[in-house]
Amino acid sequence: MRYLLLFVLSFFTILILWVNLALHSKEESRIEQEKEVRAQLNFLEKELKHNNLGDRMQHLFPEGYVFIHALYGLSWCELSLSYSSDKGLKKKAVEEALYAFNQLNNEKATSNFQIELVPEYGIFYSGWKNYLLSKILKVDRTFKGHEFYEALLEKQSNEIIAAIKLSKSPYIDSYNGHAWPADMFVAMASVSNYNKLYNLKLKPEVNVWLAKVKKHLDPETQMIPHKIDAETGAIIEGTRGCSIGLSLRMLAEIDQEFGKQQFNLAKTSFITTRFGLPAMREYPQGIFGLGDVDSGPVILGVGFSATIVMIGTMSMYDEPVLANEQYKTIHAFGFKTSDEDGKKYLFGTLPMADAFIAWGRATDLNCTHSQPNVSSRNWRLTFHLTSLFVLTTLWLLFYRSKVKSYINRVRSQNN
Repeated sequence: MRYLLLFVLSFFTILILWVNLALHSKEESRIEQEKEVRAQLNFLEKELKHNNLGDRMQHLFPEGYVFIHALYGLSWCELSLSYSSDKGLKKKAVEEALYAFNQLNNEKATSNFQIELVPEYGIFYSGWKNYLLSKILKVDRTFKGHEFYEALLEKQSNEIIAAIKLSKSPYIDSYNGHAWPADMFVAMASVSNYNKLYNLKLKPEVNVWLAKVKKHLDPETQMIPHKIDAETGAIIEGTRGCSIGLSLRMLAEIDQEFGKQQFNLAKTSFITTRFGLPAMREYPQGIFGLGDVDSGPVILGVGFSATIVMIGTMSMYDEPVLANEQYKTIHAFGFKTSDEDGKKYLFGTLPMADAFIAWGRATDLNCTHSQPNVSSRNWRLTFHLTSLFVLTTLWLLFYRSKVKSYINRVRSQNN
């Protein structure tokens, strides 16, 4: 038993030391950051095309197949938009994003959704598919066959607006009888992108929808709620980290001013630290809650998926320091490995996290920041001191008999 305890304690010590050292990963230049993102996308590409990653994610998450393909394509789009003059990168990005988009147009992608919903298959499926398409056309509207995709974007955007006009609330079902506002924000971001590409054809409709959204905020936080009754607009579940991070990211593309107001509220209620390291609460400050399929694990009040999603969201709201520190924290706890297949976290066991990280980091490259990305030198100090205290205490407890014997010997010598 003692040898087993020694092994466990030694292993735990190595992990803690690894994390502390990894927190000091070097600051990346834009070129280095782009290479890191491409390495992650290389890993995801091989997993998607050769190892059935879409099917594997569907077994883990209700929308896993759609999510992983959409995030993969979106990451390539954001990366290309950040280097708009790189024709080779643009060609690769469009090819991969179209591959991802086409994977969303098969029975595997739609099998979990109801065709009778309006729009067809619900707003989660319609929204993510249209959002990816809007980003592809933002990257390039000259590739072969672009006319078909442009017509499809117009058709799908109009279908989303038509569905909103039939709804009493600002939010439409993702599944029959179930509506999550974050899904609606993805859909409306796609319509907003359509407007920017094609002379604001649906701008008035977006403004009407935004006015309805502002009348259906969570009264406790004055922020976008997590789940609502699509029939009445009544709130079923108030604001949560896993959805507000995504909603805010999309809101930045719909209405920057309203988005900034909501982001400032999030900084008070959700953006926090644990042992000095940046994190995102799953529930508002002062509220306790458990994790679920939406949030992933919730540890000490911190939401796993919410914290990862916020990398890109913070960049969208001109918070490069927060975004960088958040990434460095995730990078340290993610135990990155790199090989010929690319870069991956958690040894490739949870590629959905890799997809969100790649999307967030690619987004950061595509954002222009008004402030320098210079973190405080001491932002990791609390975690270092906590780690030192915990490890010292554990090792002293393990060798307590020897420590006690040493103390008694010193006392006897002094006497």
